[in-house]
Amino acid sequence: MAQVILTTIGTALGGPVGGIIGSTLGQAIDRTVVNALSPVRQLGSRLEGVRVASADQGAPIKQVYGRGRVAGTIIWTARLKENRSTTRASKSSPKTESYAYSLSFAVGLCEGPIDGIGRIWADGQLLDQSALAYRLYTGSEDQMPDALIEAIEGSAPAYRGLAYLVFEDLPLAAFGNRPPSLSVEVFRRPPGDGLETLIDGVCLIPGAGEFVYATAHNAVLEGLSGARWETQNSTDGRPDFLVALDQLQAQLPNVKRVNLVVSWFGDSLDAGVCQIKPGVEQRDKKTKPLHWSVAGLNRAEAHLISTLDDRPAYGGTPSDQTVVDAIRALKARGYAVTLVPFILMDCAGFPWRGRITSGSDVAAFFTNEWGLNRFVTHLAALGVEAGGVDTVLLGSELRGVTTARIGGTYPAVAALKALAAEVRAIVGVETQISYAADWSEYFGHQAGGAVHFHLDPLWVDANIDFVGIDWYAPLTDWRDGEHLDAEVADSIYDEAYLTSRMRGGEGFDWYYASEEDRDAQIRTPIIDGSSHGEDWLFRPKDVLNWWANAHHDRPDGMRSATPTAWVPQSKPVRFIEYGCGAIDKGPNAPNLFLDPKSSESAVPPYSTGERDDRAQRAYLTALAEFYNDPANNPVSMVYGAPMLSGMDVWCWDARPYPAFPQKSEVWGDGDNWRTGHWLNGRMGGASAKHLLTAIAAQAGAEIDVSSSSGQIDGYVIEQPMRAAQALEPVLSYLGLEIADRNGLIVVADSTAVELSRDDLAFHDRDPVLARRDLMEVPGALILRCYDLDRDYQVQAVHARADTAGGDTLSLDLSLALTAAQARDFAGYTLAQAQGVRESLSVDLSPAQVLRFEIGDAVAFEGVNYRISGIDLSERPSALLTPVPSSRAVVSGEPSGGGEGVITPILSGFTLLELPCFGADETNTRPILVASSAPFMGVDIYAGASESALRLRGQVRQAAGIGETRMALAAGQSGVWLREALLDIYLEGEALQSRAEADVLGGENFICVKGDEWEIIQYREVVPLGPRLYRLRGLLRGQWGTRAFAIADGAAVVHLPADFTRAEMSNDEVGLPRLWRAGRSGFGGAADGAIEVEAVWTGLALRPRAPVHGRVRRETDGLAIRWLRCARYGGDHLDLEPPMDEAAEVYRLRFYQGETLRRETEAMESRFVYGDDLRALDYPGGFDAESRLEIVQKSTTSGYGPPLRVGLMT
Repeated sequence: MAQVILTTIGTALGGPVGGIIGSTLGQAIDRTVVNALSPVRQLGSRLEGVRVASADQGAPIKQVYGRGRVAGTIIWTARLKENRSTTRASKSSPKTESYAYSLSFAVGLCEGPIDGIGRIWADGQLLDQSALAYRLYTGSEDQMPDALIEAIEGSAPAYRGLAYLVFEDLPLAAFGNRPPSLSVEVFRRPPGDGLETLIDGVCLIPGAGEFVYATAHNAVLEGLSGARWETQNSTDGRPDFLVALDQLQAQLPNVKRVNLVVSWFGDSLDAGVCQIKPGVEQRDKKTKPLHWSVAGLNRAEAHLISTLDDRPAYGGTPSDQTVVDAIRALKARGYAVTLVPFILMDCAGFPWRGRITSGSDVAAFFTNEWGLNRFVTHLAALGVEAGGVDTVLLGSELRGVTTARIGGTYPAVAALKALAAEVRAIVGVETQISYAADWSEYFGHQAGGAVHFHLDPLWVDANIDFVGIDWYAPLTDWRDGEHLDAEVADSIYDEAYLTSRMRGGEGFDWYYASEEDRDAQIRTPIIDGSSHGEDWLFRPKDVLNWWANAHHDRPDGMRSATPTAWVPQSKPVRFIEYGCGAIDKGPNAPNLFLDPKSSESAVPPYSTGERDDRAQRAYLTALAEFYNDPANNPVSMVYGAPMLSGMDVWCWDARPYPAFPQKSEVWGDGDNWRTGHWLNGRMGGASAKHLLTAIAAQAGAEIDVSSSSGQIDGYVIEQPMRAAQALEPVLSYLGLEIADRNGLIVVADSTAVELSRDDLAFHDRDPVLARRDLMEVPGALILRCYDLDRDYQVQAVHARADTAGGDTLSLDLSLALTAAQARDFAGYTLAQAQGVRESLSVDLSPAQVLRFEIGDAVAFEGVNYRISGIDLSERPSALLTPVPSSRAVVSGEPSGGGEGVITPILSGFTLLELPCFGADETNTRPILVASSAPFMGVDIYAGASESALRLRGQVRQAAGIGETRMALAAGQSGVWLREALLDIYLEGEALQSRAEADVLGGENFICVKGDEWEIIQYREVVPLGPRLYRLRGLLRGQWGTRAFAIADGAAVVHLPADFTRAEMSNDEVGLPRLWRAGRSGFGGAADGAIEVEAVWTGLALRPRAPVHGRVRRETDGLAIRWLRCARYGGDHLDLEPPMDEAAEVYRLRFYQGETLRRETEAMESRFVYGDDLRALDYPGGFDAESRLEIVQKSTTSGYGPPLRVGLMT
């Protein structure tokens, strides 16, 4: 019979569907092992270790399910564009022409429509997408032709049904001036509605992180030249927030609401003294270009977050500007934005904000200097600054505060109403306002037999637009083994079971009065003991009847005759949050979470604490589907819209997956992701139902997948194949059964049929155990598949049996799996293959034996078996082969991620003006100094305006950057100061001592910033500590610089051997220029570029200061002599310095203090100051403040620096 079934299925799906591991299709285990021991078993497409782009005509169009990496196929190219630039080292140097090439082209990806793309690899290396110009066409059936292709070709196909990219003017220098081989990460869910399409609102966290919502790059500065990106931790080079939003749009395409969570920090559980302030992670943290500021506070004034294990317990409050930018980015993508003020408790135990309680001074919690009102109104003002938001919340889950009853009233409720009025005055009438009550808080306060609808005055307030609830109601009461709920469902994932508990079960029909009752499952019914029959009054889960009925307080247990101001059905309800941890038995208590630092950390009742993505998905799907059904979400007779206006899942993280949770060195809460409420990393896959249906539809076949479950993260069909072949890896990995039932192909989860001794034909005859010792079974297995977390590279996972011997089974599985998933599947597969050595023969009655087919799963006396043989003789029997227990629930465990884009951070740029010196002594242009971490080349542009920027130089070696650690008095230039010393801090290449001859030959010099840049040479280097040096044996004021006084902390630059001078013309001397330093290869346009306004003064063009000034008395006056100093070529002491200027002219100025007494010119390097002039200028004679300044004049560049000579002789 099994062979008939397989033949029928094979015909429908285009080929035989046999040989799948574990007899998934009903084949005998023996046959599987024989097949498995062949050299390599391949399921699905061939694994491609290196994906190479092509331009082949007739290349197959790939199909992506979930996510995958596909090699692009070039489908169009424009002509190569050549860009020529001319550079010249100096005015007298020859011109150098260089050429750069760019190309516009289109790359076909796969069958569309796709949800989006992620990373892009060029020649196997990740591309930094931040500066790329490209357009994505998703492959819809109505997409239009690309405008660029049309403009160049005149007419162009739209490539409908094909997803493709168009790159515009891609620079080719980094790829050897040729088009790179591209591969692209593609996201594509198969058609069909699932959780990804049901979710239409999310809460965006973490709410804590000083720049976690930044839409631009921002770096933390480390030292003087070091830096690290704070806002870029993903692999594609863009800010984390933007990457996370791209992932959100691709994986949850129907989201239209985003609740932006922003946290301030509470410091006490006593409401009367609790301060709620913005917090920072560190006081001395330096960032660039963004600086932290919230509500007018800087780092020194903000709350300093507590530390735990030598790191901040939380991230800091998002800086105001990043919140504004995030709102604008969300609105630009079409999302409705809700601002959520979130209080994180930074006090002992890091408790839940719902634990805040109050004594008599509830008002202080709202109105003190750093109370809730200031937090909420400030956030509302940021929303207005950003251009407006859709909703502002007044707070959330302040259950301990709102239920504080003082003097017969609830003062916190009145305070919330007053706060709503303040917010309304800020945001206007177009923005909605509400409060997000805990699911155990929204419906009323019950204590001591009294019942009060304590929040009704708030809900009915004119400034409140809807009833906000954070909804974490339990749906299940599941345990291992026998228990009450097992009588109504087979598993915790059962859809009908979960749906039945939306308005049933715990919190609706019954509750547990104690933990002892919970353990014993003693359930106390929830009923109204009065004659009014208002059971809903006590049911937290009965939001429908709470919304639809009038509310009567019961102050002393007696029902008031007059209802509260609540009008039934008068305002909509919105679930501001709903969610469930990805943890075993999560639906038992979806509000619980694991966080080692928090006193609130707990697992759901009876949970093993293991990760279970399926439990989370089942809970969320059940809730979304239930309220999407109009029958469960009635339309109000008052406002004419459904009761529930929206429901938003907690949570989507602004830190993109898999960087979060992988990078534990960056974020301290990464371990919590594993079983937490996060959706990142768990969405966007292909559900078994939709994937199998899509593949079968390719063959024109219909299959019933209603009983199948499971999820595939990534599957790419690389080449044409029969549907049967394409199904194999999916069925194998998920352990699904396929059968022909009444002519319909059915794929379902493997469900074991219980077989008892009562079903045996001879009750008194024990089953016969058969062991086939001579049969060779594999002792090891090598599974090869794509690594989901390492750039989809091929990974090989080894599994080995406990017993020695046996061949090695090799299996290629064309799915993208995490390392954990691959290990689990390999171990399970090997255990299945090992199980064929033993079998159990059981006698069955003719009626019983007809119930089964080969491959059916059965459970006999607590052991799972698969039927591997059926004997239909006079004594019918079945041969049972044991199978391993069910595979563990293993989902996407991030294993480290692939290679990321290394995006250097530009930390500094300096235009260094020095005289000509060294081997480059004829070049008068300024020196370009740039620092980045890591250093990967910097291009420098300058121009009169941004539109006039042109390349002025390319810095290819990093300079050392530092500062002095002591002051240095003004000194004499060009004289050995053998005992003088200077302490400096320097980042970069280490300094070393040199012989005097080497120093005199030009070695060992640094540039130090005083009134001007001074070049100081040194002979001896003494290390004082990390990057600290003491320099001895100094030569100050070298190469035409002057030895001015140097302050402690003055800038120090240690130039590399191959430093870069800017290409400038003499016409630009003295003119302001915009300078831009950017990463090489991006035309100065990449994020993080540094812009400064600077003027080239032309210092190196000016004559140097004269030297060796002398004053001697002669018979007719003072003879003043000096020696001119050449800009270059003047180091030969036995020759007269060369003349650099067209004419030798000097300006002499005589001063008394700061008063100019005489100015004159000399045409040679001497001047006689006659006694008659001296008597006229200095009638009282010379004193210590009498001086002369001599400067050489240039007809082209003006006057040089002065030589100062005292006149007292």
